[in-house]
Amino acid sequence: MPTIPCTATVRDIANATTINVRSGPGTHTAILTTLPTGASGLIVLDVQPDELLANAGGKVYQWFQLRLPDGATGWVRDDLLDIHGECASFGYKALPSPTPAFSLTRVPRPPTPEQERVRKAAFNITASFEGGSYDSYQNHDTGIISYGRFQFTLQSGSLFSVVDKFVEAAPDHPLAEKLRDHYLERLQKRDWSLRDDDTLRELLVKAAAEEAMQRAQDQVAHDVYWRRIYDLSIAPRGIVTPLGQAFLFDTGLHHGIFHNLLSLAETAFNVPPRSRLGHNGVSERDFIRQVALLRRDRLALLAQYRGLNGLKRRGDFWVDLVETGDWALRGDARGEVETYPGRRVAVRTP
Repeated sequence: MPTIPCTATVRDIANATTINVRSGPGTHTAILTTLPTGASGLIVLDVQPDELLANAGGKVYQWFQLRLPDGATGWVRDDLLDIHGECASFGYKALPSPTPAFSLTRVPRPPTPEQERVRKAAFNITASFEGGSYDSYQNHDTGIISYGRFQFTLQSGSLFSVVDKFVEAAPDHPLAEKLRDHYLERLQKRDWSLRDDDTLRELLVKAAAEEAMQRAQDQVAHDVYWRRIYDLSIAPRGIVTPLGQAFLFDTGLHHGIFHNLLSLAETAFNVPPRSRLGHNGVSERDFIRQVALLRRDRLALLAQYRGLNGLKRRGDFWVDLVETGDWALRGDARGEVETYPGRRVAVRTP
């Protein structure tokens, strides 16, 4: 039997005869036109989560890019639509009859091999500037304890998340048992007295050799940092280049997810916050370059103030990469980039 394409119908809305169609997946984007309630046969072209993570009861709204009756395209929020047809490619099951879109649970499409390459390349670069290795451990700063590739800290709670995932994945491992029985609750409470606990340090360093711990570190880095930075900073602005995505991941992890470097660049270009690049008159390359320059200047001042030349190198590295034009993030002839003199990481085949 021929398959029915995934199509949408505008639901009947109380006290309304039309709904807004927007230029992007969020109510902060421009209104392009309206559709009457009951409009049907609207072909679904794409589905994206709300760019600002707007939600109802903790469930993030999804936005549907639709082919409109006049042939144009626009975005409509899922609580305004019924959908039916073959919608599996958008993260939904096949729907033989119109179903309220907001009532459905969407399973996002798995990343493509290229998307996975970019994420792994970004992880390699950032890890080189952070802990560097899975067993990295230090207790000399405000994080109280910093551990692993990305310096997960006791203070932030990310160290607990890593250890919790390790214990869950390998409950019978002797190291996991000791961490669970003696430290997991204290890690959750962010117990400052753990700073000088040599036994905890020994357990964590030994656990870093276990595949389950390495997976735990990478999973927390993905869930706590990569996914949130992508949803909050990358996707809303339409950042598509591998270099741009890797740079914003490193920036968000280093400066905090809610840093102000992006907003400073938007102010410099006199464009609305979180506006999509290209549509707002600023190219992605110009925008990323501006953010990289702002970050380089900030890190240079911090390096001078704190006497930490590594901070200056981190800022210079990204500006140099932008200036060389390696937007596909393929690296040199060996598929590598040099983060520090003599320290090279793979990006082409990470």
